[in-house]
Formats: sequence, C-alpha cells, structure tokens
Amino acid sequence: MTLVDMTKFFFVLLMVCSVHTFGQTLKITPNGFVDRRDSSKKYIILDFPNISKRELFKETIKYINANYEHPEEITNLLNDEQIVITDFELIKVNAGFLGGGSIDLQYYYKYDLQFKDGKIRFDPKFDFLKYWDSNTIISLIGERSFAAGATGLFNRKGKATNDKMVQAVEDKTNAFIQSLKERINSLNDSNW
Repeated sequence: MTLVDMTKFFFVLLMVCSVHTFGQTLKITPNGFVDRRDSSKKYIILDFPNISKRELFKETIKYINANYEHPEEITNLLNDEQIVITDFELIKVNAGFLGGGSIDLQYYYKYDLQFKDGKIRFDPKFDFLKYWDSNTIISLIGERSFAAGATGLFNRKGKATNDKMVQAVEDKTNAFIQSLKERINSLNDSNW
C-alpha cells in the first residue's frame, strides 16, 4: 500500500468515525434551532440505553457543576425531570477584514433538558448575541446586513447575515451536546 493509498484510507476512516460521533447535531435557522437530520424537530433526543432517568439527571447535574462557574445561578431544576440552563458564553468570530482579526461576542442561550429512562431531550433556544465591547445586540432576525452592522443573525428573508457567526453559534451548541454525551457515555469507564 502506497503512502497516497494509506492517506486515502485514513481519510475515509476518519470521515466514517466523524459521522458516527457527530450524528446528533443541531443547526440554527431563522426559526431557531432544528435537528440537522429532521428540520421539523426543534430538539434532538440523546439516547443512552440502559441508563435510568435518575442516573441521567444526576450525571447531567455533575456535568453542569464541573463545567459552569456558578451553576446554582444559571440553572432551574425540576428533580429527575428537567434542567434549564440560562447563560451566556464568549465566542470568537473571524471577522475576515483586512488581516482577519476576530470579533468577541457573548452568546446568550437557554438549554432545556428533559429526562426519561435512556433518553435526554435537548431543546436549545437562541436568545441573542452581544458585542463584547458594546451594547449592540444581534437577535435571531434583524434588518441590516453584517457589513452595515447586523441587527440579526438572519435577515427578514431568512438569509444569514454572517455565515461565520451562524457557524460559531452552531459549534458552541453542538460542542455542549458532544461534551455531555461523552461525559455520560464515560459512566462505564472504571479507570478514573
């Protein structure tokens, strides 16, 4: 097998593994978040066979406690049923202007997690983006384009005002999903 053949083989293997790993993802649209595979759903279901509702709830609380600075201030709980996280996180968006600096934005969101035996329903809500160094707000739908100082992630016709902002919001939300899944799937790992 030549080096080129080996490179192609590993690339295909990487693509196959990536599809399995990131199979449950969301995308942001002018109507909010939707399941990338079924845009009629504004949520995704994370499957964890053979893990009880109570255990899923407990492990999600542990995940939140480990990953948020003041979890008691940003969460609302309905024991063993629901966790709602209302918070913001810093995201960087490559501006692509003259030399390509980045823009710091605060991404405000709400994540609603509901629990059943073997399942978590993850229903995110985009609240808004805010420029780090000003009070300028970017809502889901706005009037102007990004170049004119965006007021929305999407314009009134449903077109993204800045693809990089859309991607940054999707990446941050999907990273939460992936990280939570890894945490819960690691329950079977006794080497800690």
